[in-house]
Amino acid sequence: MAELAGLVQRLEVAVGRLESMSGSGGSGAPAGGSGAVSVYVGAYDNLISGPVAQYMTLSQKIGGDVQKHAEMMKQAFSCQRQLLVTASGSQKPSDSALNSLLAPVSKAIQEVQSFREKNRSSPLFNHLSAVSESVPALGWVAMSPKPGPYVKDMQDAAMFYTNRVLKDYKEKDKTHVDWVNAYVSIWTELQGYIKQHHTTGLSWSKTGPVASGGGAPAPPPPGPPPPPMDFDKSAGGDSGPVSRNALFASINKGADITKGLKHVSDSEKTHKNPTLRGQTGPVASGPKPFSPRPTAAASPARTLPPVLELDGKKWK
Repeated sequence: MAELAGLVQRLEVAVGRLESMSGSGGSGAPAGGSGAVSVYVGAYDNLISGPVAQYMTLSQKIGGDVQKHAEMMKQAFSCQRQLLVTASGSQKPSDSALNSLLAPVSKAIQEVQSFREKNRSSPLFNHLSAVSESVPALGWVAMSPKPGPYVKDMQDAAMFYTNRVLKDYKEKDKTHVDWVNAYVSIWTELQGYIKQHHTTGLSWSKTGPVASGGGAPAPPPPGPPPPPMDFDKSAGGDSGPVSRNALFASINKGADITKGLKHVSDSEKTHKNPTLRGQTGPVASGPKPFSPRPTAAASPARTLPPVLELDGKKWK
């Protein structure tokens, strides 16, 4: 039943290709607005309608986390197909524009790997790990000059987990064994596809317009500078120049400044009246001034263009 569903899906893709080619006079080269696809995009469609479709069918049969993971893989292959369509009709762009074009593939790879990390307790963890360890192979579009061997390396990285699936299910459920064979065949056929159409790296058109990645959004402009500090107001008091004038006037009195002091009699002096010495209490202190700690202004976050870069086995 699974084989029949895969065959039907392949036939549907083939019919769609024939219809698009007949609408453009049977040419396999991309023509502006004709809807036709290039030869290597058509070959990639065969990969999707073949082992990828079979992998999807078996994943749906297993269900659960494997099915959810397969839907993410389907999206990853769809993003890569869109990149191939762009490359088949456009010349290679600048590095910054290329990074923007690679961003959807990079994001799809990261989502597949993140799903495995979030579901480590899954009973199908070996299935998830086999996919997560090998999905970086889709980063071959950014590899040069040998993208094919890179895919082989990623396929080998999944072998530990595919062998565990085979060991666990070969006597229990043949569906899981078929699932492993279908999944591994994706990367085997992808290597053959790359060898035939993209031997030294992703092939770009020689005659089309330069591809445009749209560019990354510019970082937000910095905020306005803070207003200058008003030291008059921060000193506490809104009298302004009046209080300053009064202060300067009192300083300018010179010797006359002592005329306003109250006369203290001998009976009120502690050195003249010893009985006052035992009555001294704690001296009340006024409130201490509080100086707020300066806060550093947060610098605006830098927005970097998306990039597909290999970090170990992860594409970022």
